[in-house]
Formats: sequence, structure tokens, C-alpha cells
Amino acid sequence: MTKKTEISFEQALTELEQIAENLERGQLTLEESIKSYERGMELKTICQSILAEAEGKIEYLSKSGAGETQKKTASPKSETSSRAATPPSTDEELF
Repeated sequence: MTKKTEISFEQALTELEQIAENLERGQLTLEESIKSYERGMELKTICQSILAEAEGKIEYLSKSGAGETQKKTASPKSETSSRAATPPSTDEELF
């Protein structure tokens, strides 16, 4: 199994796209298709892990009610949500 640190997000995404194209063409044998699918799922997990880590690092600045600037870390949402960071909710927040 490939460790997630051995491949960049871009490399994993490019390989995943190539696998998807090969599977869509339908020219692979059953065994090749299964191996490609397994590799694709592994790459999907790697990409999701890298994205979750990056989203956890997103920070933003906001102003409190008293007008003070505060540094906040975006909090991840549940896995069912398509976005991991809570967007600023008012015009008072700065990026």
C-alpha cells in the first residue's frame, strides 16, 4: 500500500483521473478493472486525507462585537457536508 506522504495530491488526482478514463473506456479485463478500482479507491482516500488536512489549516480573521480582530481556525464539518470549513457569516470577518 502506498503511503500518503509518498504521493502529492496532484499526482494522486492525475492517476485517479487516468484510472477513471481507463475504466470508462471499458477495454480492461475484469482483473485489470478490479485492480484499477482498488487503486482508485486508495487514491481517493489519499486525496480526501490531504484535503482534510489542508482544510484544517485554513484560518481566517474576524472582528468581534467590540471591534477587535481575532484569528480563528475554520472548523471541519461532518463528512456528509461538501465543505469542511465554516465560512465567515458576516461582513465584519476578514480573510
